[in-house]
Amino acid sequence: MNFLYRLPHILRRHIVARRVTPFTLVSQARIQNLYRLARRIEAEAIPGDVIECGVCNGGTAAILAHFATRSPQARLVWLFDSFAGMPETTALDGPAAPAHIGQEVGTIENVERALALVGADQERVRIMPGWFQDTFPRVSIQKIALLNIDADWYESVKLCLETFYERVVPGGFVSIDDYGYWPGCKVAVDEFLAARQTRITLHRADYTAHWFKKP
Repeated sequence: MNFLYRLPHILRRHIVARRVTPFTLVSQARIQNLYRLARRIEAEAIPGDVIECGVCNGGTAAILAHFATRSPQARLVWLFDSFAGMPETTALDGPAAPAHIGQEVGTIENVERALALVGADQERVRIMPGWFQDTFPRVSIQKIALLNIDADWYESVKLCLETFYERVVPGGFVSIDDYGYWPGCKVAVDEFLAARQTRITLHRADYTAHWFKKP
């Protein structure tokens, strides 16, 4: 087993966070929050797979996989990304959004490198390259313990929630990276929860990322 898994927790957290930092654009607060959520699904023995929608170069995916691929729950980690940059936007995403179309391009090679740096078992990782509307229908995932959505735009976030939310088990977690930053993301989340009359407590990781525990 990778030596990281034998380290005391505080030291392990520090090393994992440091190793993934070059592979992600998210803040240290968000890195630490995902680390805590990934640990919680193990501590609370929440069943199901782990999904990340919007992977880029794999920094946050590596945090999730560090725990999930060694889990006694026999989880898989599903990583969805176009690897072709950001998709088209709508007016709901705000005037600054179009400048990001085609930007923030990650590579599968970088994702695999990040996974290796944290000792993830890559046999339990499924990397799904392509646009969400093409790749989501190709998978059959029955239960989800942790859903991390880093999809920015209204249509993308809406599709993630419509596809996967019902499969998140009660007590599982949903993390939304852009809720406090991109307006389309916030609208998509608020509309989705309001339509289902779902009462949740939304917790803030930093100025933009929020998460909640599914009732």
